[in-house]
Amino acid sequence: MMRRPVSARVVFPMLLLAVLGGCVSLVDRQELAEEYFNLGNAYFELQDYDRSYRYYRRAIELSEAIPAAGFNLARLYLERGEDRNALDVLTALLAQDPDNTLIREVQGYTLYRLGEISRARQVYGGLLAESLSRSRVAYNLALLEVMEGDYAAAAAVLTEHLGAAEEDREFRWLLAEALFHTGQEKEALEELARYRRLADGSARDMGRLFQRYVEWSFFLDALELLDDLPSQALNDPDVAWAEAWAYLAGTDDFERGLQALERSLQGRLPDEEEEMLLLEVLAEEEQGILREIFAERRERARAEEEGVGPDQDERDQDEEEGSDMESEAEGASRDAGP
Repeated sequence: MMRRPVSARVVFPMLLLAVLGGCVSLVDRQELAEEYFNLGNAYFELQDYDRSYRYYRRAIELSEAIPAAGFNLARLYLERGEDRNALDVLTALLAQDPDNTLIREVQGYTLYRLGEISRARQVYGGLLAESLSRSRVAYNLALLEVMEGDYAAAAAVLTEHLGAAEEDREFRWLLAEALFHTGQEKEALEELARYRRLADGSARDMGRLFQRYVEWSFFLDALELLDDLPSQALNDPDVAWAEAWAYLAGTDDFERGLQALERSLQGRLPDEEEEMLLLEVLAEEEQGILREIFAERRERARAEEEGVGPDQDERDQDEEEGSDMESEAEGASRDAGP
């Protein structure tokens, strides 16, 4: 990837550091550390993470009085996927500043990325207890509860802090999920209705909502939403697959279900489990029709992967038959003699 040229703002401190590098004893180490820190920031913004890493490390080596350098180094580790190194840096920072809320939030997120869900829940739980109005912390804690399968705890956290997130559609979305999985289907539908209002016609969000209705077998709600879906959402293969489900499983309109299925198959092929689940809700005759459609699409996909056109197999077969006929004619001619 081509890197953007370093601006004059970056070059000047670099020249300064080149001069200072040989006479550190004449310059306050703190000032030099701050220069390195600024360079690290500049290169981070330019996405030159290797140089950014080096300058943050130098800043930390020269002075421990720049906690932001350590925090940005942790960010850099996360950017590079080095989550364990990020956690080590954050742990060291918290030893110096145990009440730093921002660092604790990032620590919780890092633990989540490392798969240490229980520790992440403890971090977010502590943050929430100290700052009850923080909707983002409540959302993150509830998300961890959902990942652990404790939907009741997630619903309790989200409901308690809903007042600070009335217009947050992701908050509403997660609350709907928690409510649905605790048997509160009516309340879950109400939250999805609020999510729809907040989506404000977004193709992504409306398509997502349509798929959620179908996933939870609210087929009538899904089909009612269908008329308001933007064309971009309707053309999405995953949304079309959900539409096929809604018609095939929720209505007697087999033809419209097939039409949606054909649109979906133009952009995606279901895996074996998806195919089996859909076939299970159909009558035997309808199952046979869908099996033929799936088999045809898989054969076509296989041919396309091998670089063979959809009609190439038939042409090859015709050529083979023509070749056989020519051979037979030649044989007959030889048998007849001169």
